Amino acid sequence: MNFSILSLRRLLAEMGKSKTQSFLSYFICSKEPDAESYLRNSSIDFEISGISRTYLALEKDNSGKIIIKGYFTLAVKCFKLDEKRSEKIPENVRPLLNENKGIAQAYLLGQLAKTDNVSSGFGKEMIEYALKIFEKSYEMIGCRVVRLDCKDALRSYYEDCGFTHIGKLDNELNQMIMVL
Repeated sequence: MNFSILSLRRLLAEMGKSKTQSFLSYFICSKEPDAESYLRNSSIDFEISGISRTYLALEKDNSGKIIIKGYFTLAVKCFKLDEKRSEKIPENVRPLLNENKGIAQAYLLGQLAKTDNVSSGFGKEMIEYALKIFEKSYEMIGCRVVRLDCKDALRSYYEDCGFTHIGKLDNELNQMIMVL
C-alpha cells in the first residue's frame, strides 16, 4: 500500500473548513464527474452533519506535494427487502440480514472514486480498507451487511469484489450487498 488513509473529519479538525475545501478542489475524476462533485461540494456538509464519513487516500507526488489519490464514503442506510430482492438473496445469507418487517440494516459504501491516472486495482484496495472499517463496526455495534448502489457499467466490477446483485432501484441503479 503506497498511500495513507486520512478521515475527512480529521482533516477538517487540522486544517479548518476553508482550507479543506480548497484541498478537495484539486481532486479530478473525469470518469465519474458525480463523484468529483460530491467530494468537492457535499462531503464536508455530510461529514459535519454526521450523515456519512469520508476517507481520503493520500500520497506524496514526486515533488513532495500531498495529493488525493482517491476516496470512499461510508454511512448507515437500511434497505427494503421486497419480493424481487428477496428472491435474489442466497438462502444462507437471508438469516444474516437482521431483517425486521421487510427492512434490513446495512452499512453503505456510498461513494468510491479514484483520481485520473491511478493504476488499475486501486479501487479494490480502497474497498478492502472500507471493509476493514465495517468489520470493526460490526464487532463493536453489530450489523453485518454492506450495501452499495452502482451503475450498470460497474455491476460486474463489484461482483468481482464479492458483492451480490439483489435488484434495481427506482433510479435504475443496481443495489448490491455483501455479508461480512
